[in-house]
Amino acid sequence: MASYVMISLNPEDDVNRYMESWAINSGLKAAYPDAKRIGWDFPFVSQEQQNRFGMHGYVAAYIIPEGFETECPGVQYSENAEADYAVITITEPFIQPFERIPNAYKRIMEYLQANNFKEKQQDHVISCLISVCLDKYILMFHNSRGCTFIRRE
Repeated sequence: MASYVMISLNPEDDVNRYMESWAINSGLKAAYPDAKRIGWDFPFVSQEQQNRFGMHGYVAAYIIPEGFETECPGVQYSENAEADYAVITITEPFIQPFERIPNAYKRIMEYLQANNFKEKQQDHVISCLISVCLDKYILMFHNSRGCTFIRRE
C-alpha cells in the first residue's frame, strides 16, 4: 500500500486530497480507476498539537494492485498482512455524521468487549482502519481470535 500521514485541524480531508492527487500523478487512477483507499487515525500527535492547536492525525492509503509500479515519490510504501477484522458498515454516514459514525464506533467497541477481544498489536497489521465506499463507511478492527465479523447495513 501507499500511505501518507497528516496532522492538521482537518487531517481526513487534507490527507485524502493529497492521496487523490498522488493517485492521479502516479498513474494509479488511470490504470485502476476503482483503486481502493482506506484510512485510520494517527495517534502520534503531541499534547501541544492536540490541546493548544486542536490538531489530530490521520493516515490515508491506497491499496496498490498487484502489478502496478510507479516511481512517483511522496508516499510511504508498506504492506498490511492478511488478518481477520470485526467489521461494521454505516450506510449513508454523512447524512448524520456526528450521530452515525460515533454510534458505530460505540457499537463495534461494545461487540469487541462483550466477546472479550483484546487489541493485539502485530507487525504489518493495521489494528483499526476505515474504508469509505460510495455512501458506506466501513469500520474494521483487527480481531486476533479468528474470523468473527459483524456487519450492519
